[in-house]
Amino acid sequence: MKKNKTVWLVLILSCAAVLLSAVGLLSVFAAPKDQAKIQTKQPETAKQEKQSDTFRLTALGDSLTYGVGDQEGAGYVGIVEKKLQKSGLNPLKINLAISGAKSNGLLEQLRKPDVVKRVQDANLIVMTIGGNDLFRGGAALTDFKTETANQAETVYLKNLRAIYERIRKLNSKANVYHVGLYHPFAAEADGKEMGQVVAKWNFDTAKLAGEFERIIFVPTYDLLELDTESYLASDHFHPNHAGYTLIGNRLAEVLKAGGVLK
Repeated sequence: MKKNKTVWLVLILSCAAVLLSAVGLLSVFAAPKDQAKIQTKQPETAKQEKQSDTFRLTALGDSLTYGVGDQEGAGYVGIVEKKLQKSGLNPLKINLAISGAKSNGLLEQLRKPDVVKRVQDANLIVMTIGGNDLFRGGAALTDFKTETANQAETVYLKNLRAIYERIRKLNSKANVYHVGLYHPFAAEADGKEMGQVVAKWNFDTAKLAGEFERIIFVPTYDLLELDTESYLASDHFHPNHAGYTLIGNRLAEVLKAGGVLK
C-alpha cells in the first residue's frame, strides 16, 4: 500500500511538472508577440517625432541656387543650411534648382506633382531666377542691347508674377526669399550699360515681391560689385565658394532679422 502511495505521489508530481512546463512554454512563445508590437511602435513614433521636428528648406531656381561654381559644392543654400543647424533647427534641404533654368521653366516646374509636394511641405523657400532670362547663358555678351533686355524683362516679370502666385497658392505660410541678381560682367566693354539693366531688373523684382505676402527680395548686387573677379568661378559667370559665402551670409542676415535664425 505504501508503495502504491509512493507511485501515485510520483505520478502527481510528474503531471504537475509537465503542466508547469507547458505554461512556461506558452509564456515564452506569447512574449515575443507583445514585444514585437512594442518594437514596431517605437520606430514609428521616433519617425513621426523626427518628421514633426524637421525644418524643411526648399530651394528653387537656376544654377545659382544649384551651386554651380562652388568648389566645395555647398552653394549659398548649403551655407544657409549650416546656419539653420547652428540655430538649433533640424533642416532638411531639398534643392530643386535646375542649371540653365529660365522663368518660364521654373513656372512649368511648379506644376509637377513632386515639386508641388515639396513646396507645400516647405517651412522656408529660397530661390534665384532671372539671370538666364537676362544674360541668355552668356550670349548677351556678344550682342547686348538695352532694348532687347527690356523686352526680355517684360516676359520675365509676367512669368515671375505667375511664379509668386503659384508658390503662394501652394504654400501661404512659408517665407519666400528671392535672392537678387549680381553683375558678373562689369569688366566687359558694355559692363556699365549692363549694370544699369541689372539694377533695373533687381528694382522691378523687389517691387513685384513687395506686392505679395511673405515674399522677400534679398539684394546681392553690392556684394560682388567691387573686386568682382575675386568672387567668380573659372567660368567668370558663377560665384566661387567665396562669392557664395557672401551671398549665403547676406541671406542669413535677412533670415536673422526675420526671426528665422537666432
